Amino acid sequence: MTVQQRRRVTVVGAGIVGLATALTLQAEGHTVTLIDPREPGTATSFGNAGAIVTGGVVPTATPGLWRRVPNMLMDRTGPLRIRWSYLPRLAPWLIRFLAAGRAERAQAISAEIATLTGQCLEAHHRLARMADAMAVLKPVGWLKVYRDQPAFGGTAYDRGLMDRAGVRYEVLDADALRQLEPGLSRDFTIGLFQPDASFVSTPYDLSRAYLRAFLARGGAVVGEEVTGFTFEDGRPSGVVTDHGTHPVEVLVIAAGAWSRRLARQLGHPAPLDTERGYHLNLSWGDNGPVLNRPTVIGGPQFVLCPMADGIRLTAGVEFAGLDADPDFRRIRGLVPLAQQALPGLSGEVTREWMGFRPSTPDSKPVIGPSRRHRDVYFAFGHGHMGLSLSAITGRLIADLIGGREPAVPLAPFAVDRF
Repeated sequence: MTVQQRRRVTVVGAGIVGLATALTLQAEGHTVTLIDPREPGTATSFGNAGAIVTGGVVPTATPGLWRRVPNMLMDRTGPLRIRWSYLPRLAPWLIRFLAAGRAERAQAISAEIATLTGQCLEAHHRLARMADAMAVLKPVGWLKVYRDQPAFGGTAYDRGLMDRAGVRYEVLDADALRQLEPGLSRDFTIGLFQPDASFVSTPYDLSRAYLRAFLARGGAVVGEEVTGFTFEDGRPSGVVTDHGTHPVEVLVIAAGAWSRRLARQLGHPAPLDTERGYHLNLSWGDNGPVLNRPTVIGGPQFVLCPMADGIRLTAGVEFAGLDADPDFRRIRGLVPLAQQALPGLSGEVTREWMGFRPSTPDSKPVIGPSRRHRDVYFAFGHGHMGLSLSAITGRLIADLIGGREPAVPLAPFAVDRF
């Protein structure tokens, strides 16, 4: 589809969302420049679970979560940690987050997220074909496993939301689970399998494929940090970086967890915070375990991912902002539990990593135009779904810049909705 007018577009942020957006815009004839001080694809995009979850329609805040928060915080290997020195700054975000978990609100949020997830894999396929990267996307699905029926019963609310959204899933008994993942502990007797999800065994490879395609088509990457903007006639006329000022015609803010400060300077104080995510990379070993797809271990609630360079163990969130040093104690404490879940798993840690998930209180990304400045667009706040939603986000931003009606109604994702 041709665009009404080819534009010069500056995309701030070269994570997976920025890369997907830049490549989509470029494919429609726009001239695109990416600006990021970090090497493209090496920040938050690098360390995720590698899953493109088409059925990811359950918001982070759900009814009754507030009752479970104290126990989560007391559990040394639990899924939530807050550094108390950060709590005063987090409090306004946290209040909005818990409010988003009210039953009617959570159901509405789920339905809105489903408008994105339902198209997310198709959008990636479009870019992957362009980037000659279809082999990177493995159609192996998304699996969650539980030890007994009472534990599985805790998924009833999630399954209800998936049913409303039309998400296809299968409930596996012990025999079916063994056939799908024979390497898992036989303690697991029931599974919840979403067959339509895909997996990227090295997320950085997908980022690099999109980057190569972008560069091969004449895209430019500027390795500088955006610190502010210049304005002229009611719109940003330039981006100010740590090296100078670059003129802009059309501006897209896709800087992940670093977007809050930039959006505020543009007059949009979006309540964005960062869910710090950790992973450990564990060696496959000489006679390593068999695991075919990313698998959520119900109960302790962590994910085991069969990456190209080892088993990736990811778990939980930590609220401590962008500047605090990482603390790997909690995720290291999960290694024995991971070895129980996947017999034969090595305890040798070959990499420790922490990244910053850009998260909004209502679990929805910010996608859409600025109402204060023409030719300014936002694409951030994807939380746990950055990889999944990156390509569809790029498509929606391209719709807006190309003068088309977006493929998804964008009012639920507006920067000023809060």
